[in-house]
Amino acid sequence: MNLIEEYESLADAGKWKDALPIIKKIVETNSAIDTSWFNYGVCLDALGQHSEAADAFIKAHELNTSDYGIHYRVFRSLFQANDLDRSYEFCIYLCETFAEARQTLFDSDEYQELLKYKPFKELKVQYA
Repeated sequence: MNLIEEYESLADAGKWKDALPIIKKIVETNSAIDTSWFNYGVCLDALGQHSEAADAFIKAHELNTSDYGIHYRVFRSLFQANDLDRSYEFCIYLCETFAEARQTLFDSDEYQELLKYKPFKELKVQYA
């Protein structure tokens, strides 16, 4: 079994703690693959390491800016990490770069909590 198969098997079984060193080794072996960074983020997220997961998803995004699934995971991890500053910065980036993401961001039940904060309210008025 190769490293990718080993990671996938552990991830499928929900054995995130065991999967973490495997996916980390995969990323270290070839850091130019967005899917590996994405999977690293998924693993970290599953372990409750949301800030580190956001960093991994951001790296995946740098390698593949067009994947909306990555956008969602960056924003979700930042939100779960309660990192309002980076959430706000990423929200601005999404609104300016991907107009189609605006409605999803501002209408999503998942992120209504952010609209309690003035900067996010102002973004909604500006972009929604």
